[in-house]
Amino acid sequence: MNKYTIEQKILTLAECAVMENKQKPASFKFDNIEFSHWDFDYRKGWLGNSWIATAAINAKNYVEAYLVFNNKLSKIIPRISLIAQSYIQYLREPFLIYKNKSDVAFFKYTENRSVVGLMFMEKELKALEILVKKTEIPDNFFYYWNDVTNTIGYSAKLLLMFSAIESLAKQLVKESKEKGKKKPKEEFMKEILGSDLYKECFENTKGLRHRLMHGDYFQQNDFKKNYLEIIHKKVISYFNREVFKENLISEDVINPQRHFWPNKEGKSFFIKIKDKNQKFSLKEVLNEFQDGEFFRNSQKYEYVYLSKEEIEQY
Repeated sequence: MNKYTIEQKILTLAECAVMENKQKPASFKFDNIEFSHWDFDYRKGWLGNSWIATAAINAKNYVEAYLVFNNKLSKIIPRISLIAQSYIQYLREPFLIYKNKSDVAFFKYTENRSVVGLMFMEKELKALEILVKKTEIPDNFFYYWNDVTNTIGYSAKLLLMFSAIESLAKQLVKESKEKGKKKPKEEFMKEILGSDLYKECFENTKGLRHRLMHGDYFQQNDFKKNYLEIIHKKVISYFNREVFKENLISEDVINPQRHFWPNKEGKSFFIKIKDKNQKFSLKEVLNEFQDGEFFRNSQKYEYVYLSKEEIEQY
């Protein structure tokens, strides 16, 4: 077994104000993890909207060490969210793992990425003109879909998507009844999603929508597919096929439902200390980021290449 230190940045609007430790104010320990405000000063107060979580973990390798650490955070952070009544997340933030007495560390870096817009052109304008006239597409669908697009969070977006699709299907049932060709809501939902995807999402007790709505969170198998993008594409395809009767909305948009925030990109690599007297520190490593590149003219750290065998043994 090896001993690893893990430092994880946590983005939050909660200000850590536990002052029991006079040597290190604005910090506390829970389940052998030290949580500290990213930067605190008695005169300036709480600086930055972040915490740092630090823990020593005994494990066979760095991957197992992070899994142990992550399992702890996955229990603690959602509970802090309720208690602090503030935004808090860590999965998209940088972390550092280093083995005791080693001059090499594994570093996962993330940073905010610029948003990239999409063109609204003549075809999109034609689609708008059609949708305003189409009474069989209820306003509720568009309200839900607007909320889906403006919302962040995988489960929240999925639940709003399911509601949007149901609201559309309910109105289509009403329209079909008025035309003397009533079809059940489920049939319209299958037309939108396809039979297999409908079953995966709406099957009684087992479907993703039913489980999320009734208090059963995601299961491991749920992450084998990106249901958000799959359902989005099915809905766009349905509108092109059944509503517009032509392809007015692109079905091949990369990263649909684009949002101002949070847009992240990241890298993972091993780094090495240049000076044996230097210690690893997540804050220090992040401070070495210069002009969009790590460790340019750095006197502290450098990239290091490890062989497959060395990585497996780290």
